[in-house]
Amino acid sequence: MTATQASRAHLLSLPPNLNSLYFPQATKPESFVYGKPVKGRNEPTAIGGVAWVVHKLNEGVPYEKVTEKAWKNTVELFGLTEL
Repeated sequence: MTATQASRAHLLSLPPNLNSLYFPQATKPESFVYGKPVKGRNEPTAIGGVAWVVHKLNEGVPYEKVTEKAWKNTVELFGLTEL
């Protein structure tokens, strides 16, 4: 999710603590550091930001409900056992 995408307007309302969690400071690919996201890649940490945009687009659906449904879909898709 980049600054030029339409989702940016919705991400601006993301609480600061969640913003730093889902979109931590990224490094350039040539400066890769283990544990940090790489600029230009679709990093798994961004899934919370995607859930926030879905929540904002579907008025009345709580953020927790969106994340819960995404988790259940993931468990079902990959045949996982819930933790």
